[in-house]
Order: sequence, then C-alpha cells, then structure tokens
Amino acid sequence: MVALLGLCVLPPGAALADEDSTGAGLTAPASFRIAPHGGKPRPDREKNILIRYDRGEPRGDAKGSTLTLDVTGSSGVLRLKQYGHGCSGTDRKVVCRVGGTYDSWTDWAGALPRAAPTSRPGDKGELHISFRDAEGDMSRATTRIEVGGPILALREQSPFRMGAGKGNTAALDVRNTGELPADGFTVTATVDEELGPVRRSRSCDYLSHDGPTIVTCRFPGVRLEPGEEAHIPNWLVLRGSRSLMYASFRATVTLLGSGADNGGLDGSSRSTSEPSPPGTPRGGTGPALTPQVRKASGKSKNYSEQKTVWTKVRIANHPDYAVVSELSAAGDDGRHLRVGLRNDGPGNPGGGGSSSLVLTLPEGTEVREEPMEEIDTDTFEPVCRHHGLTYTCPLDTAAPGDSSVLDFEVRKSKDMGRGEAKAALKLGDTEADHADPDATDNTRTFDLFGPVPDEAGPGSKTDLVVVLAGVLGGCVVLTGIGVLTRRKLRER
Repeated sequence: MVALLGLCVLPPGAALADEDSTGAGLTAPASFRIAPHGGKPRPDREKNILIRYDRGEPRGDAKGSTLTLDVTGSSGVLRLKQYGHGCSGTDRKVVCRVGGTYDSWTDWAGALPRAAPTSRPGDKGELHISFRDAEGDMSRATTRIEVGGPILALREQSPFRMGAGKGNTAALDVRNTGELPADGFTVTATVDEELGPVRRSRSCDYLSHDGPTIVTCRFPGVRLEPGEEAHIPNWLVLRGSRSLMYASFRATVTLLGSGADNGGLDGSSRSTSEPSPPGTPRGGTGPALTPQVRKASGKSKNYSEQKTVWTKVRIANHPDYAVVSELSAAGDDGRHLRVGLRNDGPGNPGGGGSSSLVLTLPEGTEVREEPMEEIDTDTFEPVCRHHGLTYTCPLDTAAPGDSSVLDFEVRKSKDMGRGEAKAALKLGDTEADHADPDATDNTRTFDLFGPVPDEAGPGSKTDLVVVLAGVLGGCVVLTGIGVLTRRKLRER
C-alpha cells in the first residue's frame, strides 16, 4: 500500500492574539513544528509557516506597512532566517516593509523560524508577530513553536492485484519517522467507485457521493514512539470491478489531537487541501480495526511522507481485441484505408495500458495522407513513426464494444507487384491477469489494392471486418485539407 505524510502543526487554528492587540486581520497558526538543529528536515509540505494579514481593502501605499517577527524571548530555542527583500534585523528579530496586505507564502519578504543550536527535540518557544499598517493600526499574534515532532509515513505498495468481483484485503502500515511520540492518528482513503468497500468497520466513517468512497479511520488510542510502526492487516476490504482492468486508491495520514499539518490556518496545507465532499459520512458497524504496534522493520525507503500516496490496482479482467479494417476507393488507383482494433470485452482498460499498431504496406505504395494530431493551434505532426513503409502507431484504449481506427490514403505505383499489407498489434500489457484470451486475431494480411465493389462511385467502400488485438486511439480525418486527426469509431 502506499504511504504518506508527516505532520507539523500542533493544534490547528488561528494564532493567539496578544492581549494588547488593537487591530484585526493578522492570522497565523496557533502552533508550528520545526526541524531540530542539524536533524531530519520536516517534509516539504510542512516547512513554511503561513502568516497572513488582510483587512479587506488595502490601506495606505504599496510599501507603507511593517511586519515584525520576534523570537528574542525564546532565543535558547529559536532563531529566525530572513528571506526575500525589504527586511532587516538579526536572527532574533526581523522587521520587513510590506504592502497593505501580506501572505508569507506568496510575498517575497519575511523570516522563517529555525531551531537554535542549543535546542533539543521537544523544546518549545514563541514567535511573536506584529503588523502595523500605513495608518498606524497594530495587530499582534503569537505562534507556539516546538522543535521536532512525530512524522507519520505510510508504507508504499507495488501495484495491488485483485480478482474480478471478489473481495480483496489491503493492509495498512503507519510508521513514526520523527523525533517525538505520536498519540493517535487518522488515515483517510479515497477509493475509486469500481472498488467499493464491502466490509465496513466501526473504526471508520464512509462517505459516498457520485463516485469515489471516502473512508476515514481514526485510531485515538494508538501511541507510536519514534521508530515504531502500526500494522493493520484488514484495513480495507474492496471488491474488484467485473469489467475494469485498472483502478487506484489514495491515502493520507494525519496526527490526532495535538497535531495537524503545518502551515495551514485550518490545520491543512492550503496548497494541497481539497474541498470536503457533500453528504453525511456513515459509521461502519463491523468489527473494530486493531493496529498491531511493533518496532519498525525494514528500510524507510518503503515509506513515503508525501501528503498523498497512491496505490495502483490491477483487476483480473481480460479484454478480447480484434483487428478491424475498411477499404474504399480514393481516386485513380487509390485506396482509403481505415485500420484499427475492436475490443470485444469484457475487460475495459478505462484509459490504462498501452498498445500500438504496426502496419506494413507493400513495396511501391505511395502514402498520400497519414494520421496527424494537433499539437498546438493549427500545428500538426504525424501520429505514427515509420521506417520505410512500416508504420508504428500508438493506440488509445477502447471500451468493450468500441473500436479505434487510424486513416491512411495510399496509391499504388504502376510497376508494383502483389499489394499485400499486414496489420499487427503490439500489446503493452501482456501479463496473465490481462492477457487477451484469443491472440489469433491480433494479426492479419489483406490485399491493399484488390477489387473494391462499386469502385467507380466516389466514396464507395467495402467493409473488411478483421480482428486485431490491441487498443487503438481514434483518429478523425479532416478531408478537405488532407489532415488526419485521432477519432474514436464505435463499431456497428
């Protein structure tokens, strides 16, 4: 399974306002964690504290306000590191000239709290923040800073394999890779609609709304010391789709109680937070999940501290691909060739997997038009690579019952011999759980310049339904200007 994030903010919420504060508009985290001096860095998403000042309409000129950051009273624990322009001071107190509004994540002026050389994990100090606008109104706030802390990570998994229509169990492993204990944690998983949970534990809430199911599991009584991990063997029990071949679920882990993500005023990183879905979560009624706490085993490289960790899922459904082709007359001795594949199912790649078509044309064939795709406004390039008269074309996926085709216009030379062409599929996914059950129709040969019924009639054609295995990206033919782009064709 995939792994995830460590934390930084202690209790989420806005910073405390000082008792003598006379103005509004200044906000900052109530608490924040920083890396120990010379120790392990915090995860990237927890490094920058979010300080904001906004009272609506800016007051005064563009640089008429002053931001002051002060850790003088906690100099044994904290230091400041300046960044940007317009600031001056020391590693204990920094003053910056800023505009009528301020945002430490977007304005290139400020200072970041750092651990003092004499500090140790668990030490605490205070960052005092004040903002004086151009009219002299003052706002103040205080953020409590702690050195070090727990960092939670989820163990990553290689692609998770599931049987079609069967319940499959996914385990969960959470490791504390930080310096201080973690008292409880929450894991949230977003599960594709095709993998709907079939067993619902009373340790979790379940919210489904027009698609994915959001599973939130809380473990308030689980304490993880640094270097310990919690193993939950039956975290998710999912049922695989009976047609889809690929799916995924993603997970995040956060601290409970005294710790949410650093930097966000609401306890989450503003840059990566997602809106809460509508609806009311329903609690599960099945057996509670019981984490098994143990000393961490294995290397930490199997764990991730990113905010979101994805697990890819392979479902054992098999597509049945078949080559399709269609010939029609195109001027003197010319042919319009539409060639591609049909998916007879039941496996549905759903955008996953990759395949290609290898089309070999007979010697003496003149290619007048080939598939093109628009790479920029009114700028096109060939879809296929070719070496001589062998064209290799990437194919998009096709759902069961659908076909994807590419269009060529060709002409034969007077001295060419037999006009036999060959179409073959190269499948990108040939593993047993996705293998084509009938590969005999993945290749075929045909007479490119053979008789075409009603050839004298413009646009007349004959259908040659051939079988080809693979998934082909569609192509649209823009006839008038002789440009071809991809299009999908539903097989009649």
